Order: sequence, then structure tokens, then C-alpha cells
Amino acid sequence: MDLSTAQRVLQEFLIKQEGSTLRAWIHKLDPDHEHRVTEMYFLRYMREHMFAYDVGELYQALDLDGGGELTLEEIDPRADQLFDRFRSWCCENFPGGLDDCLTRMARQGDVKVEAVKINLFHFEADLVANGWKHGSEEELFYAISADQKHVVANDMRWLNLDMRRFKRKLKAKEQAMHETKIRAIKRGAKDPRENLADFKRFLRQKHGGSLLRAWRQSLVEGDSMMLHKGQFFKACVNLKWRTDVKGLWELLDTDSSGTIGIEELDFKAAEELALFRQFVMQKFGNATRTFAALDLDGNKNVSDVEFMQALKEFGYEQRDKHLFHALDRHGKKKINLEDILFLDSWKPMEFLLASPNPEAAQLFKLRLREKFGTFLRAWKMLLDQDGSNTCTWEEFRHTCKKIGFRQDIAGAWRALDQKMQGTISLSDIDPNSSTVLLDFRTWAMEEFGSVRSMFAVFDEDGSKSLSLKEFKRACRIYGFRGFLKGLFNILDGTGSGQLSVEEIVFLDRWATQTEADIDRASESMSHLPSIKADSTPEDLAALGPGMSVAKSLEAGSWKDGDLHPAFRTWANCRRRRPVKKQDGSLPPLASQLDFGDARVVRRPVLLMAYVPEEVACELQSARLPKIRRQAREAGGWRTAR
Repeated sequence: MDLSTAQRVLQEFLIKQEGSTLRAWIHKLDPDHEHRVTEMYFLRYMREHMFAYDVGELYQALDLDGGGELTLEEIDPRADQLFDRFRSWCCENFPGGLDDCLTRMARQGDVKVEAVKINLFHFEADLVANGWKHGSEEELFYAISADQKHVVANDMRWLNLDMRRFKRKLKAKEQAMHETKIRAIKRGAKDPRENLADFKRFLRQKHGGSLLRAWRQSLVEGDSMMLHKGQFFKACVNLKWRTDVKGLWELLDTDSSGTIGIEELDFKAAEELALFRQFVMQKFGNATRTFAALDLDGNKNVSDVEFMQALKEFGYEQRDKHLFHALDRHGKKKINLEDILFLDSWKPMEFLLASPNPEAAQLFKLRLREKFGTFLRAWKMLLDQDGSNTCTWEEFRHTCKKIGFRQDIAGAWRALDQKMQGTISLSDIDPNSSTVLLDFRTWAMEEFGSVRSMFAVFDEDGSKSLSLKEFKRACRIYGFRGFLKGLFNILDGTGSGQLSVEEIVFLDRWATQTEADIDRASESMSHLPSIKADSTPEDLAALGPGMSVAKSLEAGSWKDGDLHPAFRTWANCRRRRPVKKQDGSLPPLASQLDFGDARVVRRPVLLMAYVPEEVACELQSARLPKIRRQAREAGGWRTAR
């Protein structure tokens, strides 16, 4: 008998016996509100009520995890969801518990709770009046009411117990949020990963969209491809970037070596540059001869057109203008010999030149399982010892050495690092376990504020450990659904049958949103061209009115720091930065301000969001335009000086 058949057969039987599955659960199967029914109790009930089929086979089909007990979710998922929503709604809407609930429903402040009787009509009306939006009021009434005529105090005695648990959860969440707030104040208000994405966006905007150019021009000294901690701090001072510089460095220096390579700032650009270097070194031997080959007209300068033509003649297939921008150190739209001399001394990391080797990656994973039994145990003990859910190249090489893996290490790494981030996470090793753990972590953070505070609430007896039965019971009580035995086994890396806080608190250090996810949004604007001072008012006038913003950006460029004329109205004195959407990305500029509203023209603000091509704006001078006298008189305001 499969699960769906077992559920259908049992639901039909319970409806016939008790009127509904939910009523049978509340009054017969789980009268003590333990959120479970044991195997012995379930079998006895079914036999007493003359169940016609093999009750043992039915139970085995329902008890998928072999835990020796059943939940309402395993019997009737729809009824479980309805009752769970109702219990949560009662806790949120009646903070005084059972007395508060029945008194408000009875609408008689002086009546004793024991004397309150609520019929179906008033029950339905009171639920709707108090904000219940999930329907099924009649089903709930007949499931909760013992005599099916009135709801009385004894029918809802579970509410006080739920309320105590609810308050305990809220207290733990408040404490966790307070601790999180203190940590945020110490490191700065912004999340470090969001700050890193902002820093990269800042570098792109300042250096024509190229992080490699930013690296060579503003971060390192002497065109080195290694950046030391002291140099980074000094560069941030020169760039006038002051937001949590220490936190930025800690995120970039993932192996805590005190230095970072270009691949840790921009992996894709580093790979592209490494492949180009390998090609030209094999073909020409050094940077000097490479430049001589690139300089087709012999004028000591190579334009982007000349560069692409030369690569085509060389037979280099991975031609991309991003590579030219990376080599064009000073953004002059041409490169000279000095711009590429660094290729002679740079030694790219070996994985930048490796091809993904899925077979080697599979052998590596098999070796891990042989040594540690589970991927999570291997992950925590070797690959990710700091619990950040991030493994660097050096940590990976160290792990390979420890487990005796000597195959294509770089190829295995590239096969695992499919997102080309320069690091791997548990999801790259064991995606199933990673998904389960992330779902559990997300739920714990939302409900309790942290995994640590969740454990404190789960550990009702103060033993500082949780058995499988305790863990499953607590998850059911507080509303986490899923294959709980499998989750417990994933967390219980030692196989002891007990969970300690140390075994699960590592989830608090996992990031909900990876830096790559945040940075991916920032890259959506990285294609915008640089802003330079070679356009004149005459150039703008030639473009004509109504030119789309996207085309105007391609047609002209402005001095670094000046306001693009199409964005002159983005100057609201109350808005120093644009409003962000919930996912952290920036909405289109046109949705934030009305280009035709002269009253918002107060102060120039640099371009910070992409505007769709269909938005048309009349272009004027590169400086903030003068406002016509009529507009000033009509609006009753002055231009800020």
C-alpha cells in the first residue's frame, strides 16, 4: 500500500467514524494535544473501531520515517495545515490565552469563562470579525466542539499550552534579535555581503565597468596581481570609501592569508585574463612580443578595433571587449606596451586554467564519503572548519591532501565551482542536504531569530541535548514540516542519536543570501559606459529631444562626478540614495521620480539605477540646467546653491 492510498483509506474511515479527520485527531487520536499518536495507541483505536483492512500494513505505509508515531500531517496534510493556522492565529490574536479568546467571542466581559458557550453562528461571525481569513469556519467548529453544539472552555484547553510556547518563542526571538542588533552596531549597520556588492558596484562605476581596471588602477601598486591587507586599506582611503573596510577585507580574504588575488575580487575576469595570458605566452613567449603582434599598424598603440582584429588573426576564439577594457589600465581606449607587461610576472592560480572535470569531482566526493560517512561531517571537519558555508581553493587542496586524493584536483574544483565564484559551498558537494539545512535555517531564523535560540526553546528539560523524539516533537509543535528524521540524521554527524547546540549552531553563520547572489544584481548595471569629459553641449544638441536614456549613454560621456543631463531631476533633497526593492535591487529611475516635475530638482545625484530604453528625456547641458523663471514662480521654490 502506498502513502496516498493509505491516507485516502484512513481519511474515509475516520470521517465515517467521527465526522472529519480533524475531529478524530483532536478528540480521539491526540486528546492530550501532544501533536502525535503512538503506534500502540493508533493500532488499538483502529482495532476497537473494527477497521476492515490490515492495520499493520496501513501504519507502515503512513510511518515513512519509522519513528513509531504518526502526526496529523502524515494522515491528512490539509487538515494539519488548517489546524496549525488556527492555533497560530489564536495565539497571535488572543494574547491572554483561553480566557481572552472565549471572553471576546462571548462578547460578555463579566461572564465566567467556564460558563461561556459559543454556537456555530457566533463562532463563524467571531472568527471573521477578529480577522480570520482562511475559511473552513464550520469545519473547525464541528472538529473542536465535543458535543457539536457549542464550543466551551474544555474544547480549547490546548490554547493555554500553545500560548505559553508562543510567548517562550517570542522571548527567545527578541533576545536573538537584540544580540544580532548589537553585533550589527559593532560591525556597522549594513550587512557585510551587501557592503561588498556596493563596493564592487562603486569600483565599476568609477572605472568604466571593469573590476580588473579598478584593481590595476586604484587597488594595487606596481601592477601587481596580489593585494596585501595594508595596500587595500590605503586604497580605500584614497578612494574615499569608508564603509566597514575591515569587513570588506575579511570577506575578500576568504583564506585569511593576508593577501588576495584578482580571482577573489572578480573570478570571471581573472579566468578570462589567465586564458588570454596562457594563449599569448604559448604563441609569442612574452608580453613585448605579444604587443608587437597586436600593434598591427606599428604606431605603439592598440585600439579596441585593432585588438579584436589581431585576436581574430591569431585564432583566439574567446574574443571579448571586456578583456580589452581590463588591459586598458588608464581607460584611454587604447593600450600600450606598459599596459600588458604585468603578464610576464603574473602566475595565475592553476584552477583558472583548468577545465571542469566532473569525473574527478565525483571521485573526490566518493573519497569524502569513504573517509567520513556523510558529506556534512566531511564538510564541517575539513572543508569548512570555520562554519561559514564557504570553502576556498587552499582549503580544498588541503582536504585533497588529507584524504589522499591525487587525481585532477584543479579540474575537480572547477567542476564543483559551477557558479564560478572562486569558492564552493555545501550545495556544490551535497545539494540535497544543503537545501534541507537552508530551509530549516530559514525557518529557525524567522521563528526564533537564530538557530541557537531555537535550540534553547526546544530543550525544555535543560539537558543541552535533543533526542530524535524530542527534536521531532518540538518541530511539530512549533510548525516546521518536512522529513524530520532525515534532517536529524544530517545534523547528527557523529551518529550518537543526540543533538547538541554545537552541532547545529554553525547554521547561524551561514548567509541567507550569498555574496554572488547580491553581486549578480549589481552586475546588471555594470554594462553602462564610463563617464568622461569629452562631450560638449553641441554634441548633446545634435542628439535631439526625446533621445532614449540608453542611447544617450552610448552617444556621449561625462566627467567623472558630473550628473548625466538625462538624470538631472533625480535630486530629491529627502532622498540621498534611491529606494531599494525587497530583493535588494534598484527599481527603474522612472518609477521613483517624475521627469516632468520641476519641483524635485534640488541637488544633483549621480546615476545609480538603469533606466529602460523606452524612457525618453530631452538632453541639455552636462551641468545642472537653469530652471526657467516661470517654473520657479509657479512652484514657489529656489534652486539649491
